[in-house]
Amino acid sequence: MKMVVLNAGSGSQRCSLFELPAGPLPDEPMKPSWEAKLDATAPDQPPGKIVPMIRDANGEVKAEPMDAALSTAQRTEALLHLLWRGPHGTVNGPEEIDAVAHRVVHGGADYDHAVKIDAQVEANVERLAGFAPLHNPNNLTGIRAAQKVFGDAKPQFAVFDTAFHRTLPDAAATYAGPHEWLDQGIRRYGFHGTSFRYASQRAAQLLGRRNDPELRLILCHLGGGCSLCATIGGRSIDTTMGFTPLDGLAMCTRSGAVDPGILIYLLRQGRSADDLEKILNKESGLKGLSGFSGDTRVLFPAARSDRRARLALGVFIHRLRAGIGQMLASLGDPPHALVFTDAISEDEPGIRAAACEPFAFLGLALDPEKNAASPLDSDLAITASTVRVLLIQSREAWQIARECRSLMDHGR
Repeated sequence: MKMVVLNAGSGSQRCSLFELPAGPLPDEPMKPSWEAKLDATAPDQPPGKIVPMIRDANGEVKAEPMDAALSTAQRTEALLHLLWRGPHGTVNGPEEIDAVAHRVVHGGADYDHAVKIDAQVEANVERLAGFAPLHNPNNLTGIRAAQKVFGDAKPQFAVFDTAFHRTLPDAAATYAGPHEWLDQGIRRYGFHGTSFRYASQRAAQLLGRRNDPELRLILCHLGGGCSLCATIGGRSIDTTMGFTPLDGLAMCTRSGAVDPGILIYLLRQGRSADDLEKILNKESGLKGLSGFSGDTRVLFPAARSDRRARLALGVFIHRLRAGIGQMLASLGDPPHALVFTDAISEDEPGIRAAACEPFAFLGLALDPEKNAASPLDSDLAITASTVRVLLIQSREAWQIARECRSLMDHGR
C-alpha cells in the first residue's frame, strides 16, 4: 500500500510517501521511501523562488525552484505532483497512490482519534479555524488540494494534534474564567499530540515498559513550536499549550504565555487584534528577544558576544525548566523518564543539559559524553540515574501513517 502523508502549512509544506506492507506493521518505525519539503521561510532561498528539497533512497537533492508568489494551494499541488514528475519522481502517476493522510492541528472537542475525511469533517475543520486561524485553513487547503490531484475515489484521513489531549482531567483543561467560556468551547486543548503519542509509545518500547499503566513520562517537544506533556500509562494528563498553540513555553517566534493584561494595555494603546496576532506569533519568542533570529543554531554561537542572544536563550531555558516543574507537579511522583523530541531537542545538547540541571535532586543525572554525541532513540542518562533521559527522533509522519492504516484495516 502506498500512502501519502501531507502536512500543509502556510510557510512550509511537507509530503511523505510510505510503502506499507500488506500484513502487520513493524514494531520499529518505518522511514518514508520518498519525501519532499517546501519551506518559504528558509533563509537561503533564491530571490522570488522556493526550492523544494527531496529525500529518497539516493539522499537529499534540490528540485527545480518554484515561484514564491504561488498560493498555499498551488504550492501543495506542485509538491504532490513531484511524486511522479521530473527526474526525482518515485511513482508513475496518481493512480498508484492508495490513500492520503493529513495532519490537522485543531480538532476541538469533536475528535479524539483519526477519522476518514468526508464533507462533515471538512466542515468541522473549517469551523474550528477560528480556534487555529494560522493552521486549520492551511490544513483544509491541503485536503482540498489532494482531492483535486488524486480525485474523490482516493480515501483521505485526518489526524488531529489535539486528539491525544482529550484525556486531560477537567481541572487541567479548564481556564479560570467565566463558566460560560466552556459553553463557547474555550478550554485547554493542547497540541503536538501526534508527536507526543509517538514519543510516549517509543519511550515505553525503549524502556521495556510497553502497556505499563503506571509509566510516568515528561515529554518535551522542542521545535519551531514548543510544548511539554505529562503522561501516565500513555494518557495525557497535563500540557503547556492551551486554547491555541500560543500558550506555554517561549518558542522560536511565538511568545508563549504572557500576562493577559499586556494585551489589554496594547489594545488601549491603539494596537489592533491583527497587530497582536502578528506580534505574538511572528515577532516574539527567541526572534523577538534577540532581534535577529529564532533559530537556536544561530543564537548559541552569537550568545558568546551578543547580550540579547544570551537573554533570549536564558528566557527560553527558564520557561522550559518551569514547564518541566509544572509537569512534575501534575504527575505527583518523579517521572520514569524525561523525553526530548523534535528539531531543537535533536540539535542542541546544551538545551537538554540546561533543562535537566535543576532536577538533580530527583536523582536525574545526564551522561555528558552521551549527551554531546546526541544518539537518537537512546538513553542519555548515566547508569545510576533514577530518571532516564531519552532522545527520541520525531516521527510524526510515520505516526500519522500508522494511525490511518489502522483505520483502513478496521474498515473505518
